Amino acid sequence: MHKRRFFALALALVSLATGLLGLPGTAQAAVPKRIGNFTQVHYTEDGYLYNHYATVAYHANHKTHNAYVWNDTHTKKLANLKQYPNYTWYQLATGTYKGSKNWVRVTNFPDTKRGWIHKSQLKKGFNPTGYQILQKRYGAYAGHAFHLNSQTKNVYLWDWSHTKKRANLKHYTNQTFGQRHAILVRHNGHESWYSYVDVTIKGKTVSGYVQTKQLLKGRTPNHTGHNLLFPDDFVATADYQQYIRDSKHQKLARSIVKLFPNTPVDYGLSRIAAYNFATNDTWIEDEPERISTQGYTQFVAFKPIVTYLMTHKDQSNAQKLAAVERLLAKQGYTPAKRQQLKGYKLGIYIINNLKGGRVDEAGNAYKGNWYGLVLAKPTR
Repeated sequence: MHKRRFFALALALVSLATGLLGLPGTAQAAVPKRIGNFTQVHYTEDGYLYNHYATVAYHANHKTHNAYVWNDTHTKKLANLKQYPNYTWYQLATGTYKGSKNWVRVTNFPDTKRGWIHKSQLKKGFNPTGYQILQKRYGAYAGHAFHLNSQTKNVYLWDWSHTKKRANLKHYTNQTFGQRHAILVRHNGHESWYSYVDVTIKGKTVSGYVQTKQLLKGRTPNHTGHNLLFPDDFVATADYQQYIRDSKHQKLARSIVKLFPNTPVDYGLSRIAAYNFATNDTWIEDEPERISTQGYTQFVAFKPIVTYLMTHKDQSNAQKLAAVERLLAKQGYTPAKRQQLKGYKLGIYIINNLKGGRVDEAGNAYKGNWYGLVLAKPTR
């Protein structure tokens, strides 16, 4: 498959994350027993790192009292718990400071506020107020595709503390949201799962949590505003045909489709055209893998055409179309024969000298070309 497809990357990130979390904890034996001015340090961070949050969860003993989190040398206050009344804090270690063994090293959920606090300032368990994260899961809770189909119902993307709205996803029904992980959240006694997803807003990626039950499973069939999509970005033939009809960068594809007036475009066959019967300069490392042709038979490949389009990628659309018609006739597919085709479907996939079609590992965008064209009959 294409190296830059989102879900391959998402699954790779999930595998990396779960792999790291699966490393044995024996390495902790080699960790020094001193951190800054805190001695006799005993590490308990497995509960935080391995998602056993209930075993290491604490919250402020008195929400209105000052309760300071200190740095490792106990010379700087890093946070005051009363400023974060709805936080749950997770124990990472215990230690001794100036003879007192009642010091605890804690952090918040995203691990952005880490430091030491006296245990008397804490109460065991999750904070009973606000939105509390009880679990964080990868594996079966990651790598899924979601979308929305309503532009009227508000569906908010939140920060981890559920106090800041990062986006209203109803404005992005033309995007597919890839689930990176999920969290179980408790609020007012009710528990629900939230998915961590990305949305692109004005060219920038915005990430956050959205209640999973508010999302629809699968990729979005709405491609409005997208002028460059890859073979696996579609749901079915209907949305793929709409993309070819509407995208301003599918002019050549539309012109070629018109050459086969009685042969409808088929999405499944178009994927086969892209991966098995195409010329392609968009890949950086490994060439895309071939896919199964199950469900189709009597293939007619147009290798001279896709080869010509690649070697003449800088020509105008009119010049390319004239060459396609000439090469079709040379292969025996005259206008009359194309008019009489019965039972065939058309597989076509085109990126036509479009910037962004090829992206290097540094994220730099270049013009890319991908030309696939094939005829076949469905077996069912």
